[in-house]
Amino acid sequence: MIYYIVGGIILTAILLQIFLEFIHLPQKKFKKYLKFIILVILLLLILYFMRFFPAVISAIPAIFLILYRWSGFINFLANVFFKHKSANKRNQILTRKDALEILGLQEGATKEEIIASYQKMMKKNHPDLGGSDWITKKLNEARDILLG
Repeated sequence: MIYYIVGGIILTAILLQIFLEFIHLPQKKFKKYLKFIILVILLLLILYFMRFFPAVISAIPAIFLILYRWSGFINFLANVFFKHKSANKRNQILTRKDALEILGLQEGATKEEIIASYQKMMKKNHPDLGGSDWITKKLNEARDILLG
């Protein structure tokens, strides 16, 4: 019995570590892997339901045909409900006030203070050291705005 508990704790720790690494991926890789994981889950669900309902396998071609025929409408709905909101966020331009806030500086900071703060933040958040690409881009953008 104790072996099952220890094994469960080890398996939980491994799955938690994989999950933490997964959520800290760059956005493009995260979306790519998330689509793959959803596809695998759907395939596993189909295989599970085939065990109880063997007729499910005959419905799979019909589902693909429906999705293919309605793909234009599905893409339209996806653009209306999902991509429109994120497109507005991408088009936002960083202001000087936001740039100062990102680097943790006050108004009227000198060039040396900006560079020092930028370097300090980059040491903590560089992608090669476990930081994210998004944070690095924001730090670079903030530095460029403040230094002109």
